[in-house]
Amino acid sequence: MGILGPSQQIMEAALQLRSARGELLAGNVANADTPGYRVVDIDFDRALQSAMAKNEDQAEFATKITTLENLRYDGNDVDGSQELAKAYENSLGYVATLKLYGDSVERIKSALSSS
Repeated sequence: MGILGPSQQIMEAALQLRSARGELLAGNVANADTPGYRVVDIDFDRALQSAMAKNEDQAEFATKITTLENLRYDGNDVDGSQELAKAYENSLGYVATLKLYGDSVERIKSALSSS
């Protein structure tokens, strides 16, 4: 366990998952015109719960292939605007988690320097 306690582990796992999800979402957008490409994503909440239940430093996650709802004639199911919206939401979550992590570290530093 880190100096910040269990919250450090949660924040670190969340940052790892958000980073991995961001890469997948970027890949989805990049392959929007690739015939046969299927959208892949991470169920962030489930993956974070799994990482916490296993009490591991490294978050493990499985990618999932989405449903057939956006499947086009060429076998591609990427909806570019939907993927960009998910990427934006994911980046907001990453920045918010990073801010919380930084604030926690600053509180520890402040407490140590005032001792």
